[in-house]
Amino acid sequence: MRSGHGLTSPVDTKTWRRRFHCIEKHSSCSLHRILSGRHEDLEEAISLHREALELLPAPHPLRSYPLHNIASALWTRFKQSGRHEDLEEAISLHREALELRPAPHLFRSSSLNDLASALSTRFKQSGQHEDLEEAISLHREALELLPAPHPLRSYPLHNIASALWTRFEQSGRHEDLEEAISLHREAFELFPAPYPLRSASLNNIASALKTRFEQSGRHEDLEEAISLHREALELVPAPHPLRSSFLNNIASALWTRFEQSGRHEDLEEAISLHREALELFPAPHPGRSTSLSNIASALKTRFEQSGRHEDLEEAISLHREALELLPAPHPLRSSSLDSIANALWTRFKQSGRHEDLEEAILFSQDALRLLAAGHPSTCVYSSNLGRIFITAYIHSNDSGDLQSAMDVFRKAVACETSSASERFRAARVWASHAHSSHDSALDAYQAAIELLPRLAMLSLDLSSRQQALTSGTDGLACAAAACAIESGQFERAVELLEEGRAVFWSQALQLRTPMTDLRKVAPGLEGTLRDISLALEQGSLRDVSLDMSNISQQRMSMEREAVRLRRLNDKWLATLEEVRQLKGFEDFLRPRRISTLLGAAVEGPVVILNASKAGCAALILTSLNGVQHVPLALTFADVTVLVDLMRNATAPGHRHLTGSASIRAHVDGLLRQILSPTTLQLMRQSLESRVMTRVQTNHECNDFQMVLAVLWQTVVRPVFHTLGLEKSNTLPNLWWCPTGPFTFLPIHAAGMYHAGELQCVSDYVVSSYTPTITTLLSDVPISNPFKMMVVIEPNTPGQSGLQYTVDELQRIERHVPEKDLIIFQSANVEEVVLHLPTTSVAHFACHGQQHPENPLESALMLHDGLLKVSQIMQQPTPNARLAFLGACQTATGDKTLPDEAIHLASTLLFGGFQGVIATMWSISDEDGPKVADAFYEYLYRKKPSAVAGTFQPDTREAAQALHVAIDKLRSEGVSFKRWVPFIHMGR
Repeated sequence: MRSGHGLTSPVDTKTWRRRFHCIEKHSSCSLHRILSGRHEDLEEAISLHREALELLPAPHPLRSYPLHNIASALWTRFKQSGRHEDLEEAISLHREALELRPAPHLFRSSSLNDLASALSTRFKQSGQHEDLEEAISLHREALELLPAPHPLRSYPLHNIASALWTRFEQSGRHEDLEEAISLHREAFELFPAPYPLRSASLNNIASALKTRFEQSGRHEDLEEAISLHREALELVPAPHPLRSSFLNNIASALWTRFEQSGRHEDLEEAISLHREALELFPAPHPGRSTSLSNIASALKTRFEQSGRHEDLEEAISLHREALELLPAPHPLRSSSLDSIANALWTRFKQSGRHEDLEEAILFSQDALRLLAAGHPSTCVYSSNLGRIFITAYIHSNDSGDLQSAMDVFRKAVACETSSASERFRAARVWASHAHSSHDSALDAYQAAIELLPRLAMLSLDLSSRQQALTSGTDGLACAAAACAIESGQFERAVELLEEGRAVFWSQALQLRTPMTDLRKVAPGLEGTLRDISLALEQGSLRDVSLDMSNISQQRMSMEREAVRLRRLNDKWLATLEEVRQLKGFEDFLRPRRISTLLGAAVEGPVVILNASKAGCAALILTSLNGVQHVPLALTFADVTVLVDLMRNATAPGHRHLTGSASIRAHVDGLLRQILSPTTLQLMRQSLESRVMTRVQTNHECNDFQMVLAVLWQTVVRPVFHTLGLEKSNTLPNLWWCPTGPFTFLPIHAAGMYHAGELQCVSDYVVSSYTPTITTLLSDVPISNPFKMMVVIEPNTPGQSGLQYTVDELQRIERHVPEKDLIIFQSANVEEVVLHLPTTSVAHFACHGQQHPENPLESALMLHDGLLKVSQIMQQPTPNARLAFLGACQTATGDKTLPDEAIHLASTLLFGGFQGVIATMWSISDEDGPKVADAFYEYLYRKKPSAVAGTFQPDTREAAQALHVAIDKLRSEGVSFKRWVPFIHMGR
């Protein structure tokens, strides 16, 4: 016998073995019962494991087992009781066990995992970053030792994911969050019911998804998180030790949904669940402080909704109690300080108690001081402190408070580790408070606008990109331009509008930008960018819908793809910065500057109409005078009312919309301000004359005349006066670039339409529209043979017949040589899409539909289905010159995102067509052939008599051709509703 084991005889050895195995078996049974939440079993397990350890002094080959078991049990007890000495001893014993399990020891992976988990727990208590980094490294080593399909692989997957999520919360590294979600999903697949850790796995996925929602705003993430949290909670009935944490987590998710949707039942349930969780966290449980803070925050939210002062008072009391449980340097102390500061700030705004305001400032400053440099919470905490300083400034008028607010707002926006959405919100708050009160306002607006591409980053699918831009982005560029105009920086205003509008399209077009010059200088970088752009464009078109038969596997696959595309997006940005270090490429793929943008006005003035709550103005771009500013005698509210009245006039069947009487009264008041009594009387007489001849209904005619008159007097007339325009037989081209609510108004038709003062826009200029200035700068050379594709749909299934489309085709055939035509009657979507890349002119005579909730689903209605915006975007159109969309509502944008120009016409324009004929609302079927006939007659007026010639129409004359066609339609005495909707966009 070897010495040192404390055994002296074979009998003793046999007795020792029997006793050791009995102890281990008993303690293991106790641990199994612990999983069901029985606390008394935990104490017994620890005692038995210590007894087993004493039977195995070093260097016994089995000593690692009781070391590992005691450590695990102590860690479990720490999580229940919060006794720090248990955690420290657990880490020490785990290290000792790991040293006794060198590779390829069978249980080395288990020791690696458990030591890493204990280190992660200590990090959450102390904030020592070395613990977290070591934990991640150990977890990765454990995973390598358990390749698929090892039955224990789920543990390191689960643990790495948790540690990565923790690191994300500290550093803001998005790749950590994406990898965490992907690994959590993979782990969950290895925890089939009724596996004990299935509930924890569900909870972890849900928590990570909620975090991602807070970063990206993807509502699907939040809904899935709530669903998974509910499923996890059902698996841990009382008295399970994890129930309290799960209650807290689902309550927090419900509270988050309430803040998004305003559903009061979510808030009430959140408060109820938080209270239930708190009862399961008696002092000194380490989770009690978080639970107290959660209830307090939810109660403060309810106060803000209901005004119940007792909720606010209880919230402050609970926040104070939570803070006492988090002495420095606890990593959660800063969060607690920020929360109580916000609650005190809220009470000050209600009661005016200055001690609350002073204490709120001190707590908020302390919260920031406790954060490590570059901590992602710096953005939110700084923004919160900025709001408190603004409140102090409002009450004290002390410029020092205002300056302090601006300084911390700037600090918030500069925090690179915070999410783009948090930094964007901080920039908007900064801009709103600085506008008209501090010289940093333009810096704030510039910062917010520069963050827009990060909100709608290229790695997202198209729908997610569009959704990201709905999160408070609309009106930003217009407000920024108004701010620049106020300070006399008119050129800067144009640049801000160009950079901050149509972000969806500018992002997409970056991926299609020719890079010929870069290829000559740095072919390697050009090749890298080209490869990345192709991959990102293909990725953005991916299908993110779920097949109900295999949701789990699909989600895992989608998560992995999201991680891949995110890394590609980061590589794209890094490569762009590398290119910009090259001489001559400093501004490569940066927003255009005014020196370049003025090139769009070479063929005629470009008039930007800016609508902002700070005021409305026109900015005129000309090649001779640069940028000229014209103030407009309209408020933002006035323009909005004009839009409402226009919608009333164009509603199907002219249905009266809610509040139409008050809307008319508002516009009538505007007319009284800007017109003389004589002119008003002439307008009314003209109206009565039209009604007598039954050209159109009373209200319809009245609505149109009122809107068009206001636009003439307050918008067009001042612009024309500045440009020195007069009536002429030779009309110049002019491009309107409306913003905000102006995008829904027919500026091209503005005028005074009554006897004695008949004048309108078309007497002075040939109008076109453009969604952005950059759109007018593109000039793609045409090299392939000229082809015109005509698609008509006289009998679309499920829609009213469009019998005049047959006549429309016949009239087109009168002017366009047969050899140039590709005709589809009752076409299918696939064959039309197939011909788009080789088409020079595309003419559609069919129904169209605008999708109000998701403009990417807007479509042309063909015989076998919908030709959607999202499908058109996928097609390269190198030959494209002109598209004629003789369908309804093809230039109607998203009312929530007017400055993004997401509609059928802009899709074709940004997709490569140089010009588009479109409609602002539904048109009459009989007018299609008339307009098309006159339009193509003008375009082909120079066509030689010989059919065999090589004549190609000059599509740059499309605006003039439409001008002629509409003049001819108007000469028939048709209603405003019939001739006004036709517009030309682009070149």
